[in-house]
Amino acid sequence: MGDNVEPVDASPPTQRVVSVLELLADADEPQTSAQIADCLALSRSTVGNVLSALRARGWVNRRGDLTYELGPAFMRTAERERSKLTEDSSLHAALQGLAEDVDCGVALVVVDGAEILFSAVVENRGRIPAGISVGTRLPLIPPAAATIVAHSSDLLRQPWLAAAEPGDRVKFEQLLGDIHVVGAAVWGVDSRSVATLDVLADVVDHLAHDPVSRTLRERVLALLGEISGTAYRPAELDTDMALPISYVSAPVFGSDGDVLAELIVGPMRAAVSRAERDRYLAAVIAAAKVIPGLR
Repeated sequence: MGDNVEPVDASPPTQRVVSVLELLADADEPQTSAQIADCLALSRSTVGNVLSALRARGWVNRRGDLTYELGPAFMRTAERERSKLTEDSSLHAALQGLAEDVDCGVALVVVDGAEILFSAVVENRGRIPAGISVGTRLPLIPPAAATIVAHSSDLLRQPWLAAAEPGDRVKFEQLLGDIHVVGAAVWGVDSRSVATLDVLADVVDHLAHDPVSRTLRERVLALLGEISGTAYRPAELDTDMALPISYVSAPVFGSDGDVLAELIVGPMRAAVSRAERDRYLAAVIAAAKVIPGLR
């Protein structure tokens, strides 16, 4: 046979799957099933079947307006490959350096419409937040992305506050003011909740590999968001007592002063001394000021 090997064309079903993924990767915005079908000259039922299969495995995500975009499974794969190529540069190096400095997981969150998107996650020092991976989306409701909201206009702030339970709105209004005082948000949970978060993270990881459990995984993620803790007020942090800390988050600003993202570190510890709290705060605030690639 030697070098005279005929190229083998991919099967038509495989070509359709690859074409859909390539189209979504190249598109400037999410696409409807009909747009994808028309662009690829495929029947809408065929594209619907392809999207359903990809969505079940997390390779595409269907948004609330029924458009599609690349999903968390694709993003995780892309992030792993990107990290291999850019390990010593820009954003990945900065986030990895922060993770090593504080010895815990790190995540970068951006606001995308009515959702938050985890655009980068460093979890080789611990899971942050529990069960979350690159590409994961969650609703933009309190307390999600609080440090972004605190530095945004009323166009974002008012809908965010309105999404809270009526009895919690005053608490979240205080939180937005406290973030300006502290420069970040420090979240605390009791020791039992820390253990629960870790167990639920294992459940999320397991469900990520089960194509029929997407709905259950989304429910577990929602539960994680509900028990991730309450932000400390400045006076509560001003104590020499050890406190339980789940996450510390700080805003990332662009060169024009607009807030672009939220940087999160996840100690996930039941007892953190004052000196250690100060170190976490200083590290995440300093890192947020020099995050590359977002200016």
